[in-house]
Amino acid sequence: MMDAIDRLVPYYRKFTALPFLARRAIIFALSIFVWIIGATLVNLHVNADFCALILIAGGVGAMWSTDLWRLWKPFFYIVLVCLAIMK
Repeated sequence: MMDAIDRLVPYYRKFTALPFLARRAIIFALSIFVWIIGATLVNLHVNADFCALILIAGGVGAMWSTDLWRLWKPFFYIVLVCLAIMK
């Protein structure tokens, strides 16, 4: 197990040496890729629970990498207002 971790350390150090925005852009791109994989699996009628987990993971990664998670409270209120209007 430690051999696998030791092989990944140089890549991790190179990743952390990148500028902040470059790291976030890479995380965002990978999160969107995970989300696309989840959407493709939904389209292929794979297990719905598994697909939902992948879609949520991709969405959370994209939200976190763009710092939109800091704005959860305004989004929450906007969703509540929209739901109240739709009723």
